[in-house]
Amino acid sequence: MSGAKMHRRGAGAAVTLGAAALLGCFVSARTASAAVFTLDDVTLPGDPIQIVDGVDDTTPTVPSTPATEGVANAIDNTVNKYLNFNDYGSGFVVTPSRGSSIVRAIRLYTANDAPERDPASVILEGATSPNGPFTVIYGSNVNLPGSRNTNPAGTPVDPNTMNFTDVAFNNTTPYTTYRVTFPTVRDGVTANSMQIGEVELLGTVVPEPATLGLISIGALGLLRRRR
Repeated sequence: MSGAKMHRRGAGAAVTLGAAALLGCFVSARTASAAVFTLDDVTLPGDPIQIVDGVDDTTPTVPSTPATEGVANAIDNTVNKYLNFNDYGSGFVVTPSRGSSIVRAIRLYTANDAPERDPASVILEGATSPNGPFTVIYGSNVNLPGSRNTNPAGTPVDPNTMNFTDVAFNNTTPYTTYRVTFPTVRDGVTANSMQIGEVELLGTVVPEPATLGLISIGALGLLRRRR
């Protein structure tokens, strides 16, 4: 188990979050269908990523993440987890190097221990700049499996063999930057942090105009050869 900070939260503890107002607008999470497996993870390991620190009911912890459990682990395609002691509302902002994309599902893998630290809700937002403004794409309660992914560090994630939950949603708007935040955790009374094994933003990459032009030219040439 990582982290030395320990504290208890009262059951009625009030938490002030910029995103908290969205909780009242959440729709029920629905498990993604097999069609999600036709979507691609639009992020890549090493994509520009910024930490989003949440709030805590004690003095904020600095630094908010252990040295080996930083925010880059959230999209590194392995079981290496991202942990944040400033848990309520923590997350990350990522700008996929693959360019503009339309995300229509999110997949969350469990970490290696401490189910009480699992996110209990998620908000996904999109923007055309890392600095925003951000638009809400999806928000929902989530229920990650209690089973853990205890594979050795560095093991690539595999949806065929590992524990995760995913949800699909309607979205037709492309974005170049995404913000993922976790307003709540499974058991705020006992958890000393938020942790997640891996986050996959599933969708389709939008081709650049130049690429579309090349495709059109190639298709035209093919038609001419067929005549």
